[in-house]
Amino acid sequence: MALIPQSFIADLLNRVDIVDVVGQHVKLKKAGANFQGLCPFHSEKSPSFSVSPTKQFYHCFGCGAHGSAISFLMEYSGLGYVDAIEDLARSAGLDVPREERTANDVARQQQAMALSEVMSAAADWYRQQLKGNTRAVEYLKGRGLTGEIAKRYALGYAPDGWQGLEAVFGAYSNDEIAKTLVEGGLLIQGEQSEGANVKRYDRFRDRIMFPIRNPKGQTIGFGGRILDQGEPKYLNSPETPLFSKGNTLYGLFEARQAIRAQEYVLVCEGYMDVVALAQLGFPNAVATLGTACTANHVRMLLRQTEKVVFSFDGDSAGQRAAQRALEACLPLMSDDKEIRFLFLPTEHDPDSYVRAYGAPAFEKVIKEAMSISSFFFKVVSEGHEQTTPEGRAHTHHAAKPLLLSMPPIALRTQILRELAIRTNTTPAELEAFCGLTVAPAPVRQTTYQPAQARYQGGQGNQSSQNNFSNNGNRQGAPWQASKGSAKRVATQSIEPPKAPTDLAEQMLRVIIQFPHLGKALDENKRALALKAAEQRSEKAHALMKDLLSQCDLVELIPGEGNKPAIAGAGAFAMFQDQLSRSELAPLYEVLRNRVMGSDLELEGAAADLEGAFKKLELTHLKQEMTEIAQKISGSTASEQDKARYRELGEKLKFS
Repeated sequence: MALIPQSFIADLLNRVDIVDVVGQHVKLKKAGANFQGLCPFHSEKSPSFSVSPTKQFYHCFGCGAHGSAISFLMEYSGLGYVDAIEDLARSAGLDVPREERTANDVARQQQAMALSEVMSAAADWYRQQLKGNTRAVEYLKGRGLTGEIAKRYALGYAPDGWQGLEAVFGAYSNDEIAKTLVEGGLLIQGEQSEGANVKRYDRFRDRIMFPIRNPKGQTIGFGGRILDQGEPKYLNSPETPLFSKGNTLYGLFEARQAIRAQEYVLVCEGYMDVVALAQLGFPNAVATLGTACTANHVRMLLRQTEKVVFSFDGDSAGQRAAQRALEACLPLMSDDKEIRFLFLPTEHDPDSYVRAYGAPAFEKVIKEAMSISSFFFKVVSEGHEQTTPEGRAHTHHAAKPLLLSMPPIALRTQILRELAIRTNTTPAELEAFCGLTVAPAPVRQTTYQPAQARYQGGQGNQSSQNNFSNNGNRQGAPWQASKGSAKRVATQSIEPPKAPTDLAEQMLRVIIQFPHLGKALDENKRALALKAAEQRSEKAHALMKDLLSQCDLVELIPGEGNKPAIAGAGAFAMFQDQLSRSELAPLYEVLRNRVMGSDLELEGAAADLEGAFKKLELTHLKQEMTEIAQKISGSTASEQDKARYRELGEKLKFS
């Protein structure tokens, strides 16, 4: 088994023109250095989809979709990774080379392929079983479902037997067969008693089967609904190498076109809701799978549309689920997105509500669903009496982590102002309590200019000395201006020079575009970069730390003139794909938005980065000099401090 070399992929991305690749499917127009068009991955009326020929990268500022020419073919055409590479290679007249994989690589791929084949075969068998089971068909008809909808969602039936899948895969006594079925979550294996055969039996029995499909339409798991009374009512596949509940939404594959057409997605709590709503005229519904809504769920939804409506039961369980969804949404909010929360009466789910009141009534309650800001206020004030100081304080306490989780967007500002009004406080006080802004400590201005003066040591003539004073009663060290005539007096508190924290973002912008420059940084420069980012914010520090570690993973492939291929446009796209798999992917998306219009070349990027480090070094020299000056003014400076002070003065003189 062989794998495609990374060097070939980088070369391929440098050879193909992403504008041509995307332009075959999206109408593009020149817009400055880039091309623009309507995003093919979500519904929009004004173009927010940008394609950069210099970076060989596409990015949608609306839904966040981004990637290389390979990524575009995978997402738009549903091709697999290897198929997309081979398709591009054919268009460029290249043969795809292969290199030997490690034993672990081979084992992982074989496992994934085996599981995928098993899940597909099981889904086909379940569909066949549904056709021949009158009881299961009548159950679906009783729920108002037609054969057309059952076919669209590939519904099936698991017979009421213990070894039904043996008809497809062979005897469960075969350890190899059983191993794959257990890994796929189709088979349960009991504990083996001494001297007895191990018990193996079907996980799903006498249940309507709902195949769970990934964005490519491949079956990766199942949900089973019992026909009669019994527990559990709903049963999902366990976590497997193919299936993760926190990263999967039921019905998203089937609903993508409807979501774009309707311009919103409805998120329900169960797969029966999704299928029933599709039958009743709402094919744009999806569902979480027996787990709380996660950040990955929200990220997937916002890539499909700008409007998300969560539908929950009105009981306490529904309220808790909605609050978890709120917590997952807030960090990913932007001012062009709309998220709402719909709470149905406790006696209804979406299916029953539509049947009881009709589709127009359901459309009306969707439009009137609670906005994310209204639900925010409901959550933070629940159970807190706003007429008492204690109640308002409890509200602030509940709101703090939610506000801190939000990006600094206009919506956060509006929520904060509204909350301040509701709790009889000021926005500034609420910001300070939440730690959203930090008021600078009061400091006295200094008349001291360290870069223009130097310390004169020794006990010279008193008349030639200038004494620092502290409240008029403490003798300081003698000081004489470097030019001999001008004398400076330091006050009690000397304000250290502030680090130019905008340099942190400047460095982040350069490194995300040219990761090989980040990889080449020595320990001293890395420390300077991390310190500058830390002074900017905690998020900037976390981002800088992760970005440098991501740069270390970049493979430097020699190119012409000893320049690594990673400096090329194709390498930018490959690096962005790598960053998309990071835990800080949302922060990288924000940073990527800021560099997509950049036409920075490698030479200029290297110069910008070097200039930023020189400024940081100069700032730190001044800061060190100021700290020693404070010691001098307080008569606590050692001879070593004074020597260092003179050394710094000379360095700054020529900087």
